[in-house]
Amino acid sequence: MTEISNEENKIPEFKQIIEKHSDEELRKVLKKRKLYQKEAAEFAVEEALKRGLIFSEQDLFASEFQHEPESFSFFPAIENEKTRAKFKKSITRWLTISGALPMVWGGIMIFKTQSIEGILIFLFGVTWSLISFKLMRSVNMKLITVLLLLLILVVGYFVKIFIAMNYVKWIDVLFSVIALGYIAYSIGFLSRLKD
Repeated sequence: MTEISNEENKIPEFKQIIEKHSDEELRKVLKKRKLYQKEAAEFAVEEALKRGLIFSEQDLFASEFQHEPESFSFFPAIENEKTRAKFKKSITRWLTISGALPMVWGGIMIFKTQSIEGILIFLFGVTWSLISFKLMRSVNMKLITVLLLLLILVVGYFVKIFIAMNYVKWIDVLFSVIALGYIAYSIGFLSRLKD
């Protein structure tokens, strides 16, 4: 006598998830059914038929269930909540670590010249890292605005340094623009992921 393995009895995970969806969530799944695996999309249709949300597969041709393609966006929209959380953590972690650079640079300046500028740069790095760390817990616009204001201070500081130099190499300017642009993009993207 052959026994049925646990693998054969197991209900696929997508079925368990779709069965728990509210009617509104199920409508969203139906609207984006082409983005799902075939089996999951078919099960969502079966579930909608069972609940009476649609009366036949022909109802899926209604505008209510048509997926509008995403238009181009500078910051991509992330609909999956787990993925959004991972992006938030990743960006805020990177922003927190980026605050270490001014802390190190300020620490070196304090050690070598004991200048007020070094102390200010060090404190800037500490402030940047603390705000970025707070954003890990909760992304809110006040903290993002503070980071943007701090970034404007950094741009001003870099302009001051380049003006003070006798000869500015284009690679220094290019590297600075790319680094500051990447930080600005990260902050902007984070603002799209706010809680």
